[in-house]
Amino acid sequence: MSKVQLSMPVAFLIENLRTSGEPKDVIIECIKKQEFSPLLGKVKEKTMDFNERCQTAEDIGDEWEEAIRSGYEFKFLHINGLKRLLYFRFDRTIDQDYEQDGIMLKGLHLDPIEIDTLQGLIGRQWQVMKEENEVGSVQKPVSIKLLYRNDDSF
Repeated sequence: MSKVQLSMPVAFLIENLRTSGEPKDVIIECIKKQEFSPLLGKVKEKTMDFNERCQTAEDIGDEWEEAIRSGYEFKFLHINGLKRLLYFRFDRTIDQDYEQDGIMLKGLHLDPIEIDTLQGLIGRQWQVMKEENEVGSVQKPVSIKLLYRNDDSF
């Protein structure tokens, strides 16, 4: 069974709502009712236009409810979207928790579960690679690089 694929606007709606710490069912009900006031004081990006993003999900047919319940992957994710995902999902910020080198991110420390989660979200387009092995540390340094496809479709 393949994962639900979400567009960036809808995925970031979900990721921002997840930062509230509320259970999945509460988030789903808020989206269905388009009533976000119970979550507004708890999310990382309070200025997000939640209603507009719900409309986008409806317009393009993203299966947001299934994505919340079962997981998803990004249809497409550019480098700035990747940095935004790291902020929402893992509370990591550029120049504090990792650095950018062109279209590669380096020195990001994640535990094995976070690495698997991240690769599952971005694996269509990005690869998470372990850097030097730090013995005794739960978190491992990783780099994230864009996957290059060997075809003529670009």
